Amino acid sequence: MTNRALFLDRDGVLIDYIPYLSHPNQVKIPEGAGEALRQWQDQGFLLIVITNQSGISRGYFSIDIVKEIHQKIEIEYAKFGVTFTEFFICPHHPSEDCLCRKPSPHMILQASQKYNIDRQASFFIGDANSDLECANRAGCTPILLLTGRGKETLKELSNHKKIISIYSTLTDSLQIFNDDNNQ
Repeated sequence: MTNRALFLDRDGVLIDYIPYLSHPNQVKIPEGAGEALRQWQDQGFLLIVITNQSGISRGYFSIDIVKEIHQKIEIEYAKFGVTFTEFFICPHHPSEDCLCRKPSPHMILQASQKYNIDRQASFFIGDANSDLECANRAGCTPILLLTGRGKETLKELSNHKKIISIYSTLTDSLQIFNDDNNQ
């Protein structure tokens, strides 16, 4: 049996967008996000974070700090009964030409293999073109949130061949279940 996943970008989606967020105390959960992710989870989706964290290779913060930030995110979302399956991190600088940095689908492919995920039945919610392109390359359905960098990304959507659902917040993304039922 295969699983469905909701892949999530971190900054600007799971937490308020702060460029190179470097301390757990900076973590702020968007209003309604905990309840929304609980509903995705209750619909049977594994919640998996896919995040580029080049601040590590830039020397802005360590991998240990990133792990502390992720622990803080898990603690905040646990208050709503939300459990993340795993956080996949690309620590590389964009110039390193690594395999894992979004828009590469590498982290989604890793997660899909590890957790037996049906990518065609899965979604990726992000706020950047790299998230949408990653979803497309991995065979997931991309969802653009107009949070974080989402409004800037919206201006560049003509690059994507696949029709992309666009929502203002994580709460609004739950409309996808109503849309699916009406088709």
